[in-house]
Amino acid sequence: MKTNLLVLFAIFIAAAAISLPLLKPGLHLIHDDQQIARLFLFDQAIKGGQFPVRWVDGLGFGFGYPLFVFYPPLVYIVGEVFHLAGFGFVDSVKLVFFLGIFASGLAMYILVKELWGKLEGLTAAIFYMYVPYRAIDVYIRGALAESFAFVWLPLILWSFWRLYETSKRLYIYLSGIFLALLMITHNLIFLPFMLLLPFYLLFLIWRSEDKKKLIVSCQLSVVLALGLSAFFWIPALAEKKFTIVDDLLLVSLANYNIHFVYPQQLWNWPWGFGGSAAGLADGISFKIGKLHVLASITAILIATIHWFRNRDKNLPTTNYLLLTTIFVSFLFAAFMTTFYSQFIWDLIPPLGYLQFPWRFLTFTALFLAIATGALVYFLKLPVVKLFSVIVLVTMLVITNQKLFKPQEFRTDLTDQIATSPEVINWDISHSSFEYLPKGVPLVKSDLGTNLVDIEKVDIPKTKIETVAGLANLTISKSTPSQVTFSTDAYKDVKIQANIFNFPGWQVEVDQEPVSINDDNKLKLITFTIPQGLHNVNIEFKNTPIRKLANSISLLTVLIILVGVIKKWQKTS
Repeated sequence: MKTNLLVLFAIFIAAAAISLPLLKPGLHLIHDDQQIARLFLFDQAIKGGQFPVRWVDGLGFGFGYPLFVFYPPLVYIVGEVFHLAGFGFVDSVKLVFFLGIFASGLAMYILVKELWGKLEGLTAAIFYMYVPYRAIDVYIRGALAESFAFVWLPLILWSFWRLYETSKRLYIYLSGIFLALLMITHNLIFLPFMLLLPFYLLFLIWRSEDKKKLIVSCQLSVVLALGLSAFFWIPALAEKKFTIVDDLLLVSLANYNIHFVYPQQLWNWPWGFGGSAAGLADGISFKIGKLHVLASITAILIATIHWFRNRDKNLPTTNYLLLTTIFVSFLFAAFMTTFYSQFIWDLIPPLGYLQFPWRFLTFTALFLAIATGALVYFLKLPVVKLFSVIVLVTMLVITNQKLFKPQEFRTDLTDQIATSPEVINWDISHSSFEYLPKGVPLVKSDLGTNLVDIEKVDIPKTKIETVAGLANLTISKSTPSQVTFSTDAYKDVKIQANIFNFPGWQVEVDQEPVSINDDNKLKLITFTIPQGLHNVNIEFKNTPIRKLANSISLLTVLIILVGVIKKWQKTS
């Protein structure tokens, strides 16, 4: 118990050292400068009665946006917990960044401690937190969800390992839960991870004494994961066709073909705060980490020596073969970042939505950290282990601490500035609009990318307006997903709701549904109201596919709860 507390403290100190710049007022300059606004809008939607949150107000140039139909919500749920606890939106985002760093170190410790021991686990945890790509995610890209995805990867591997060792139903549930959490944290990390996970699972199945049972258990875990996260991924897949996402993420500068990494960039490349570009023109570094690579190669060499020395002594070989599997997985992940893997990307079209092959650096970080833990394990002698850990960690901190610093601080950034209508309706909307409804006009930029054909003056000033006829409009309720108002007109009047039309929006006049017409430039909701006094309700409701997806997730939760309760009753 005392040892575990010391380890917990050490991981916390390492996470705190990495996170020191987050203590400054405001927020540092990042590429994905949308996190605060997204959290603010998520908070508005929650308080407006949405759950799960799907539609947010303000984005989409002030016309609203089905952001969370397609964007995983978990990091904003975590951020909302911090906000409801009393923190501002800026500080809540920074706390999510810190929690992701700390919890990922703890998760790696849990995994490697199970595989090889406590000291090995601590070493792997620190190497996992101090990997260069983590600095890129936090201090350059500002990729909140991708940074938090680091938490679930070790826990998924740990739960499947425990399932392999114990065959207990509990670990079927945990594996499914952790996979589902990865899905609703970052679906574009979940997808490539499902290419890598089979390497690990096949190893476990191969080493298992009851292969058939383990195969079935692993399949059940995946089914549970898909069921738990169905509320998110089913609507995301089914309703993608109603958006312009394919016109943005699969073409021009967003196409994966121009974002492959050259092998030399993986070993060493100048640190920068720019973006990804074609060829070797990248303004950002994609280096894996020299010490990580050297430690892992050393682990393989030492393990191989042990293998040959002890091959005639009938000693267990699982640890040697596991390290080999981990190292092969690392090589494959690194390979997938390079242009040599283009044939695989072409063969699996959904990978195109990743946009950047270098997202696979998340997995090189995972596997290299585990392999570094294995290095400590194979050193065997306690004194040598301890000395090696001190040297490795010291070298790691000296070489990598300098990477965990932003280029520029925005110390004057406050909640009020970051969540102002002008910032959300134009600045942020102009940088991310891939889920606008299909049919919204696009124009080509100077770089050949698609932009929305809209001007700043087009941002709506009111939620509801008349476009033909005259009427008195009195709004009684306005939330991100619902607008209720009354009308008083001398003759029929055409109303425009300054909301993009998207499946789920419904209009009722005096509790009777009326048809929506979006035959206008921006695909906005319009409808006709007859003369006289009327009560109108415009509401974003669940489509049949969303209702089905929600039901599947709820049913899966109930199945797990029933299973846990039955197991608890048997053991009590």
